[in-house]
Amino acid sequence: MPQPDSNLPQMTVAEARRRFRKLLRIMAAITLPAVAAALLWLWATDTPMTVHVVAAAVIAVVGSLGLAAVLMGLLFYSHTSGTDADVSHLDD
Repeated sequence: MPQPDSNLPQMTVAEARRRFRKLLRIMAAITLPAVAAALLWLWATDTPMTVHVVAAAVIAVVGSLGLAAVLMGLLFYSHTSGTDADVSHLDD
């Protein structure tokens, strides 16, 4: 069974949670301009800007970036908090 990379820093659970929250705040800050860019692009291409089109665009951008941020953050959180190492010892 491959061993985890020992070069990566192991953090306490509190530090890992702080890093996870920081990642989510950064992604939230990136999401707002992405929504604005998507709506601007729709407007620039003469797409009819009905309430449904705007809502669909906002939900699509926020949903995509939100899901990516949460999954990436959980991956980093589980690795840096040592949760992955705890589970790998169950096979022994």
